[in-house]
Amino acid sequence: MGGSGHDGRSAGHAEASAGLPVEIAFLARHGIAPADLAMAARRAERWRTEPAREIFALGLIDEEGFYRALAAEMALPFHRGGFALRPGGEHGAILRGGIAPVADVTGRLRFVLAPEGPALRRMLEAGPRDRRDIAVVTPRRFAEALRLANGTTLAARAANLDEAGLARDSARTGSSRGQRIATALGAAALAAGGVLAPLQTFFAVALLLGPVFLGLILLRLAAAIEQPAPDLWRQQRWRVDDGRLPVYTVAIPLFREEAVLRQMLRALASLDYPPAKLDIRLLIEADDDGMRAALSQWALPAHIVVIIVPPGLPRTKPRALNLALLEARGDLFTIFDAEDIPEPQQLRMAAARFLRAPDDLACLQARLVIDHADEGLMPALFALEYAGLFEVLNPGLLRAGLPIMLGGTSNHFRTDALRAIGGWDAWNVTEDADLGLRLVRAGYRMGDLPSATREEAPLALHAWLKQRSRWIKGYMQTLVTHSRAPLLLLREAGLPATLAFLSLCLGTVLTALAYPVFAIAAVLAYREGSLLSPAGAFANVASTLALTISLLGAFALFLPPAIGAIRRATPRRLLLLPLLPVYYGLVCIAAWMALYEYHARRFTWNKTTHGLARQRAPLERGAAVTDGAAIPAPPAPVAARH
Repeated sequence: MGGSGHDGRSAGHAEASAGLPVEIAFLARHGIAPADLAMAARRAERWRTEPAREIFALGLIDEEGFYRALAAEMALPFHRGGFALRPGGEHGAILRGGIAPVADVTGRLRFVLAPEGPALRRMLEAGPRDRRDIAVVTPRRFAEALRLANGTTLAARAANLDEAGLARDSARTGSSRGQRIATALGAAALAAGGVLAPLQTFFAVALLLGPVFLGLILLRLAAAIEQPAPDLWRQQRWRVDDGRLPVYTVAIPLFREEAVLRQMLRALASLDYPPAKLDIRLLIEADDDGMRAALSQWALPAHIVVIIVPPGLPRTKPRALNLALLEARGDLFTIFDAEDIPEPQQLRMAAARFLRAPDDLACLQARLVIDHADEGLMPALFALEYAGLFEVLNPGLLRAGLPIMLGGTSNHFRTDALRAIGGWDAWNVTEDADLGLRLVRAGYRMGDLPSATREEAPLALHAWLKQRSRWIKGYMQTLVTHSRAPLLLLREAGLPATLAFLSLCLGTVLTALAYPVFAIAAVLAYREGSLLSPAGAFANVASTLALTISLLGAFALFLPPAIGAIRRATPRRLLLLPLLPVYYGLVCIAAWMALYEYHARRFTWNKTTHGLARQRAPLERGAAVTDGAAIPAPPAPVAARH
């Protein structure tokens, strides 16, 4: 396509011989000091990064200035006006290639260029020159136009409605005919038994569900007695050299999160990771005008890009994450929620663990911590629950080689593994639980990451109930999805993982739903005398099992949170242990809300409002922030750029 390709190659060779990479050497003719270019080149070689990204990280030039200089170097126009791209093609390949045809070819403009990485080098060495029908644009505008041109296709792909997505099991299709028949027969039998022989029905159900409850209890107790792994990162002060660190994609779905935007950007600026190896993607819904306007007031660095998710259904977090996965540049991929404050070195710790581990380790779960527990009773109990889950249960199960129900944030993945399983189920409102099991079914392992991410808990009971009902509704969706073919699940995941999944997922749902029913039935049986003095062998076995589950369940209820509070160095939280039965009674209310929503509003995402906490601890001081990583304070309001 070039009319002066030979001249370009000669210039490229001359610049390379001068010791500067072709991707940045031309900037010496456009106002950048050669000494600064040499420093960027040394950093790129030392840390194995793209030279142009080091230029941005050092703040030597911004993205628009760079591509203006590129256009001048190639004797091409720099296009600032509007343009539309022709739809079609493979989205990722077009982004990597950095060239696409415009939709309207009646004018002079036929193609736009926005090369990055290897494509930038190729175009500088042998690309088009002195052409009026080809214009240069910035990669941000190029990607926005490409998403807009292929909005319908991308929306379908992100929602798993393309050919590959429709071929995978999903919560979208609901239960199978066999599952519905089995559920109807079971409900009819239970209703008839409850009317004709209520006590005998209680004992029969206790025998049937006893193994599930017992499995959940034993998993909790076993994890509680598992010794924590030594934290060699902090003990030995080991730090991975920047040159070995891979590119890391950080995806942050945002919807009406203006209240925590400043805090979020400060947390991202505090990440101790080379900016040239960061690929941070802020995912905004197409109709979220408030977030777009708020973000337009910030001068975001080159490694933070805003992605407008094409409109479509379902309106869920995993649908947005699928788009980020499609465009991700990183070898590793993580998710943070808008209100999250991760430890500055969390990405380094995860990268170090992945570097040392076999390829089948596909996911690391960091530890979530509620950092404003003193603000009220609900945050305090939430913090106690999280201490048991992330300090005791998850690490213990993972050390035993068993799967866990992933948290919805601070999951760290190998990007290739995520793509191999097709990303997230966009129709599951607890997408993390489903994703963890699909990773296990595909032959991957999960691990614990002893790094904290500080989170905000709901302050009010109604907000807590909405959030918890969504979680349990997602567990129901996950159960239905993965139990359509139980033999296939057993063959793919293996017996230990299958039993652990049933105990954690099914056990959690059934325990929450059945807690009040079994409590009332147990009281009635005790008053009648049949609980402690059952008549007949059948009732004797059921009563023994029920009492065993009750006693062991009490230990399993209190032990993990108590150990977790001690490990988190918050012994004052032990005073809240007597309130846990009441707290889990509220979980039962949320479970029945979830059951209703599963039938009435299956794919509705109960959004949690953030930014309400007033006592969150400030960001840590002294975090390593590399030059160029900091995000400037907002300037005076300007027109929306996104």
